[in-house]
Amino acid sequence: MSALQQIRSVLELVAAAALLGALFDVYNTVTGASKVLRFFRPVADLAFWLVAAVLVFFVLFSTDDGRLRLYTFPLLVIGYLLYRSWFHRRVVRSAFVVVRIVQAVLRFFWRIIYRLLIWPLQEAMLAVRFILRLVYRILCKAEDGVFWVMSFWWKVAFFPFRRWTKPVQEFRGKLYSEWEGILGQVSKWLIRTSKHT
Repeated sequence: MSALQQIRSVLELVAAAALLGALFDVYNTVTGASKVLRFFRPVADLAFWLVAAVLVFFVLFSTDDGRLRLYTFPLLVIGYLLYRSWFHRRVVRSAFVVVRIVQAVLRFFWRIIYRLLIWPLQEAMLAVRFILRLVYRILCKAEDGVFWVMSFWWKVAFFPFRRWTKPVQEFRGKLYSEWEGILGQVSKWLIRTSKHT
């Protein structure tokens, strides 16, 4: 290997280490700014270090046919230390600015989507729920009125024959209780549905 090739190899290893340091700072800043990304952090860390290993191997392969020499790791450490002393703060600040800009853009689009789609749907669901409850209450009142009228005229019409109409009265009572049970189940279902919405 000529002297020029050795100098090129040294510079590429130092640059690769500095690039890895910058990539790690950007990655660390981006993943730390989101709860969702923090949840996937262990998998993301593994993927990052695999990519870093591939990058280092690629640099070694392109400069010295992939052979590890005694000066390889010291040069990587020197490159990383140079990056930390000269560029670390600038890269982190820039990454924070980019993250804040992206977050602001996402919040802006989320507000537009919420106002145009989600909020109208929520209001429509509330209106439908209110109408259903109102209709249900009206039907309950109407049902009570109908049964009261039927019961009143039943008593008036069959008062002289109340002894012979006892089985019919029992059947009417069972029918009324069954109807009340069905309406009770429907009302419970409507209440559960309205709570979930």
